[in-house]
Amino acid sequence: MLIPFELLEESFININIVLELLFRYLKYILGGILIIIGLLTLLSLRGKYFLERLRYKKEEDVHNNPLTVPRLIIGTFYIICATGIIFDWFTYFLIIVLDPLPDRFLFIYIPFTGIRDPFGINSIYDIQLTPIAFEKTLYYAIAIGSFIALLDIIISVWQIAVRDHINEKKTVIALIGGLTIGMMTGFTTCLPLFL
Repeated sequence: MLIPFELLEESFININIVLELLFRYLKYILGGILIIIGLLTLLSLRGKYFLERLRYKKEEDVHNNPLTVPRLIIGTFYIICATGIIFDWFTYFLIIVLDPLPDRFLFIYIPFTGIRDPFGINSIYDIQLTPIAFEKTLYYAIAIGSFIALLDIIISVWQIAVRDHINEKKTVIALIGGLTIGMMTGFTTCLPLFL
């Protein structure tokens, strides 16, 4: 039994409404994850600083620890990025910086209706003007892949830079996987949906 076209079109419109709402919340979830990572990094730094201070009674040994400065920088950077994503200024910065990267290879292989440039669909204004609901749903699915890639890269970089006892092979594989997914779906595909 075939599904009527109107019912299928209406279901895609409903899926699009849900996905638009999801991306509004994903902005705050990503900001919360970045704040938690930053605070955990700074709290871990504080604990390690006090343990080293108890272990070594000399002040010069505590301040010369090579792990202190990277943890402080990464923790502060993630907290600043989180506030920037929540208040949109870091999202604009990421769109400007990541836009020239060679990505969105998946858009080349997907035939969109009309004579539209496959790289032009990255803008939220173009996707809102799309008359076919299926194209919008496809764009949102690719944007979810882009969000997963960004999250994977953020967490992998944090684990490599901060964690003491990690399985480096798994973390590097996760980082390469995030970069590959980002190259296929685009690093900036999900970012306009946060605005």
